Amino acid sequence: MKKIVCLSVVAAVVASCSAPQYTAHFHNARPEAVVAVEPANLQVQPEQVIASLSEAPVVVAPAPAAEVRKTYAQMNKSERHALRQHLKAEVKDYVKAKKEYAKSAQAAKAMDHDLKLAAIFGAVGLVGLLIGGDVFWLIGGIAMIIGVVFFVKWLVRQ
Repeated sequence: MKKIVCLSVVAAVVASCSAPQYTAHFHNARPEAVVAVEPANLQVQPEQVIASLSEAPVVVAPAPAAEVRKTYAQMNKSERHALRQHLKAEVKDYVKAKKEYAKSAQAAKAMDHDLKLAAIFGAVGLVGLLIGGDVFWLIGGIAMIIGVVFFVKWLVRQ
């Protein structure tokens, strides 16, 4: 009887593992259904993108003339100084944001202290209850209660 049950389970597993290769044929798409899209049509100019909640038609004004920018060599002394100060401020902001991101990522990876204690006391309580005996049941019950208290404390702060 055991052999029949085992053989039927093995046959079901083998059949279930081999079924997808006969049922899913996604690689045989018809070539005439594929439409080629030119990349030039996909480019969007940010000046022409306008969002509005009103039902009035949106009139797009022509783009303003391109702004002429000076190279660093063409700037005078005061413009160079202002540019350097601006670049220093931007670099400091970038470094500060990167440090804050690293701290938040590290905090997200770390397990909360109360949750750790709840897991530890819960595991001790479960082991104590599984071992059995009057003393271990008492220790396991108390540890489970303490674990539940820390878990509830963690849940309240979430």
